[in-house]
Amino acid sequence: MKIIVRLCKKIEEKMDTYSIQKKLILLYVCCVILPVALTDSVVVGMIFSEEHNARKQVTENIASAAEYSIDKAVEEALTISKNIYMNKYINNFLNADYDSHLAFYEAYQELMQDSLFDSSLGNSSVEITMYADNDTIVNGGKFKKLGRVKQTEWYQKLQDSGNNFVFCAYMDETHDTSPTDLRKVSIIRKLNRYMLDPHEKVLKIDLDYNAVNTGLLRANYESEVYICSGDKIIFSNTGRNNIKESFERFDKGTMHKCYVQEKELYGQPMKIYVRYPEIQISKILWNNAIQMILLVLINIFLPWVFMQFLNRSFTVRLHLLEDTFSQDHTGKLKVVETISGTDEISQLMQHYNSMANRMNHLIETVYESRLKQQESEIARQDADIARQKAELLALHSQINPHFLFNVLENIRMRSILKHEDETAEMIEQLSLMERQYVEWGTDIVSLGAEIGFVESYLKLQKYRFGDRLRYSIEMEDDCREYQIPKLSLVTFTENSCVHGIEGKASQSWIFVRVYKDKNNLHLEVEDTGEGMPEEYLNYLQERMEEANIEMLKEKGRVGVINACVRLKMYTGHHVKFHIESERGVGTEVSVVIPLNAIS
Repeated sequence: MKIIVRLCKKIEEKMDTYSIQKKLILLYVCCVILPVALTDSVVVGMIFSEEHNARKQVTENIASAAEYSIDKAVEEALTISKNIYMNKYINNFLNADYDSHLAFYEAYQELMQDSLFDSSLGNSSVEITMYADNDTIVNGGKFKKLGRVKQTEWYQKLQDSGNNFVFCAYMDETHDTSPTDLRKVSIIRKLNRYMLDPHEKVLKIDLDYNAVNTGLLRANYESEVYICSGDKIIFSNTGRNNIKESFERFDKGTMHKCYVQEKELYGQPMKIYVRYPEIQISKILWNNAIQMILLVLINIFLPWVFMQFLNRSFTVRLHLLEDTFSQDHTGKLKVVETISGTDEISQLMQHYNSMANRMNHLIETVYESRLKQQESEIARQDADIARQKAELLALHSQINPHFLFNVLENIRMRSILKHEDETAEMIEQLSLMERQYVEWGTDIVSLGAEIGFVESYLKLQKYRFGDRLRYSIEMEDDCREYQIPKLSLVTFTENSCVHGIEGKASQSWIFVRVYKDKNNLHLEVEDTGEGMPEEYLNYLQERMEEANIEMLKEKGRVGVINACVRLKMYTGHHVKFHIESERGVGTEVSVVIPLNAIS
């Protein structure tokens, strides 16, 4: 219920933003056009739905009838094949070896006189041929040698299927009964009931192709019927079934115009396509033309005429008010001079005139007060900007002596340990760093320059720690032009040297990585130094996240806090810090900056 109330409230708020003319148009559309369109759509939809259901029912019945016709023809052939398969006399006849053609002929006559042979063949119009891999038999009648047909399409299909029998439609190229190729639709079956038989035997039963097509044609179906294997049209009722021509191909581009029924004939997938009859749209519309015209006139035209009068009653006076509001009043509101009528719009005009007179009296004092307030706000904003700049400059000046002190300390320690042999090179690195510092001139530098500073610093530390320190710097090329506060990345690197490397006697690594993903820039400084206890880790993480100007006034090391404060101020407090450490393993500091905060 609450959802409905909120929805109604939102609709009311949205309606309040529309003009009266738009509201009248919306009323006309929602209460006239849409109901008429919906009503007409329902009526037309019902007509089309009824026609579609009728077409679908007719095509389904036709497909079922066609399927029954094919099943009947195939089942008759399968019954014959089963009888032959079970007939041991035929099996023995095909397996026997004959000394001469006369011996074969005598055995053939004896087989033909056997009533069981006649019962196996039945009285069907199908053509039966039995093949045996027996060179002693004589080709003729229903018995032939298998060798001459092993390259035919139907024999290869039987062997490839791995089944005992298959359904096959093909062009007969053997020319046993005709000098030209003929369309054939056959049931092919292996006669392998007795596994120890010495010869391979195959039974081929050819359906009466013309009889099947004639049956489909005489059924007088209302639609075209195509019985296909793949895209090959096996049977149809179109009359284009010349057995001397190759099988036609079904145009799959017309499948959307056909009802499709799938079936499988003994390993052969088949599809029955029944073309939908054409819909007589013009006839349907003509039969309902009078009702549709009346509905359009009553539901659209008459309300539209009345809406025009109603619209004019509103809009003429509303336009008068609008013209009054839009005129240049040079700081004052103009009143409506002519008010006609006594309805709500007329009352609105009268109330407006009263309000305009009062507003004109107050506008001067209110306007002047507003100007003074704006001037005060601008002055306050300028003061805030100046204060922030001062804080940045203070942070900048604070970090310089802190950093240079550590560098000079490194030079001193190195001079003591090396007896000043490498002092010249140390001073050269320091001079390079100082020169870069002086040339930057601002608190913001590119990451490319900052990485150069990091590398110079790590070279100095390498002189100090010797083989105890190794380092690696990695930065993606497309990150080089992004800008960050100066010395921020160096500060985290310095912290790794001072707190991570100094306390560890064995060799340690420092890794500096700069990369970005889809939304963020990542700065990472990792060392394999001493690490820190979990309590101090949590303490440092909290201070980095809450870093502010006041913390810099505290005693002790403030380099990391300084860098965090400047990064926060530069990114509008959108930067994120994360630190991980394990005692004896090392420490990793991660800085994540949204790209939109530094672009």
